Amino acid sequence: MTLTVRLDPALERKFESVCERQRRTKSDVVSALVREFVARYPQKSAYEVAAAMDIIGCVRGGPRDLAQNAKKYVSKAIRAKHSR
Repeated sequence: MTLTVRLDPALERKFESVCERQRRTKSDVVSALVREFVARYPQKSAYEVAAAMDIIGCVRGGPRDLAQNAKKYVSKAIRAKHSR
């Protein structure tokens, strides 16, 4: 992938200078920084986000663990329906 980054001239000169002293390409440095940045913010599943927001099981009158144990509750409802 190609990425274009606009830097002000002073920052660009400093960046080039540091890259030369470290004997690293600008591309290598930017790639390493992007990897570090992305690693700080791992992608979470929808379930993990909802759990962190404490909105799982918030339906009034229902079990608090409905989202976590949906299969158990569906099976229980089916058994109850067929045992009538």
